[in-house]
Amino acid sequence: MTDSAPLPPSPLPPELVGALFEMDLPQRYLDDLAAAPDEAGEILLNAAQGLGPTNPRTARDLLETLREFAPNPDHRQYATHMLAASLRAEGRVDEADHLIEGLMRPGVLGRATAVVLADEFAREGDLDKALYCYNVACRAILAQPAQIISQLDPYGLLPLVGRAVARERLGLAPDAHDRAALAADGAPSSLETALDRADDAVPGRGPVVHAAFARDALPEARNLGLLSDDADTDAHHHGVERSLRAESAEHTGALMATVLTTPEELGAFAGARGLDAADGDALRLWAGTLSPESGRLAPWPPGRNHPCWCGSGRKYKKCCGSPAVR
Repeated sequence: MTDSAPLPPSPLPPELVGALFEMDLPQRYLDDLAAAPDEAGEILLNAAQGLGPTNPRTARDLLETLREFAPNPDHRQYATHMLAASLRAEGRVDEADHLIEGLMRPGVLGRATAVVLADEFAREGDLDKALYCYNVACRAILAQPAQIISQLDPYGLLPLVGRAVARERLGLAPDAHDRAALAADGAPSSLETALDRADDAVPGRGPVVHAAFARDALPEARNLGLLSDDADTDAHHHGVERSLRAESAEHTGALMATVLTTPEELGAFAGARGLDAADGDALRLWAGTLSPESGRLAPWPPGRNHPCWCGSGRKYKKCCGSPAVR
């Protein structure tokens, strides 16, 4: 950090301020900190993501600092998750797994990070870990009568549906919350019915579903030529977000949805159909094969204070839903 750069003002912990003082952070992040110190965690997580492709050393130092000194426990866990993804992309799988195992110790994992990890484990087929994370994410709802589930919005319903699907795939008998979640998922307010309405709103077309690569799959997608090498960490998801906004404006009344995938899944789909996985149409065609019954489609846009659809674990309004994404 240069001598002329302003220090982030209180109420930031002095340990965090001291660590930031030792880093060479770009001025734009310092300006954001000075303007909104109460949002320091979000700003610094964004900084780590933005710096990752061009300055990985500083990005990693920043994540380590946030893991130790971020005032908000969720931000500390987000930083741990991001650091694990960075290590895994470098082939340092044992170190990455050690960080995630630390998060999953009893009593440690928070709800927001549990949602992100649950979906990742479910995609990887590790259903035992996925169910553990879904249970953490749904803990507050599971402590209440199952009838309350009918009052949830579609986005709040997703972890409960994920839990029900994971339990079913593990051969567990459905409990009252499973039955209520699956029933609510098929109710008139569910994503399935909403997408049916979207189908009606866009004559001749199916549900408006946009696909993107999961965050932990971005390095592999770049290596395989499925993404531009010079795209920063957020560019892919921000591009999908802009496409969603444009199509939503063009087709007023059509409900949109998102889905995350991996290069392996897309490659298998493309190979079976003689398509080039690097062709943007392959991703679009793959998304078009998914039905609401798959349990993978997420309504778009999420609520402003709900986790972003891209899997960053941050609030939508602070991530892809930010006005800065234009």
